[in-house]
Amino acid sequence: MPERWNDRYSVFLELPEVSYCLQKYVHLLPTQGTGLDLACGLGQNSIFLSKQGLTMHGWDYSQAGLKQMERHCSLQKIEVNQRYIDLVKTSWPNQQFDLICVTAFLDRALCPQIVSHLKPGGMLVYQTFNQVTAIAGERLSKPRRSQLLLSPGELLMLFRDLEPLVYHDEQELTPLGHPLAGKAFLIARKPKPTEF
Repeated sequence: MPERWNDRYSVFLELPEVSYCLQKYVHLLPTQGTGLDLACGLGQNSIFLSKQGLTMHGWDYSQAGLKQMERHCSLQKIEVNQRYIDLVKTSWPNQQFDLICVTAFLDRALCPQIVSHLKPGGMLVYQTFNQVTAIAGERLSKPRRSQLLLSPGELLMLFRDLEPLVYHDEQELTPLGHPLAGKAFLIARKPKPTEF
């Protein structure tokens, strides 16, 4: 699998758009502390969140992608702590974060780890593909494998230990061409321990 992503990133690519939910709900996000961009790709979300004031960490298992990310960070004079890591097969560093964002990546088995790596009061921003493959008769560009696609309400279930702040999944009712066509997102907060 890493070979496929290394091949994809073997030629220079422009930075993709920052995740829609990060841009639209930036007012909900912390402006200090540490953040983790999980499966960070070329680093557009890491760069955006760094500019909001967070000390960002970007984890990915494509060395070619991380190399391009380093170049993009350098061009924008942004520093992101990058880590080459197989998120599925490797133990995660013993760190907790004020914010974790995940875009266009889904491995349900990792959801408990994501929650455990959030600090109490920390925020999760998760945007990825739902099961809708076509809108108004037009096929959407997205993964074909069903295990990479969310069923209705699934993000809420996967992160039921968090307090949901914003959830969006219009399924096939999303207008074609909208940034969330074929996608769902959740912004949620890890509860702080109750004080007695």
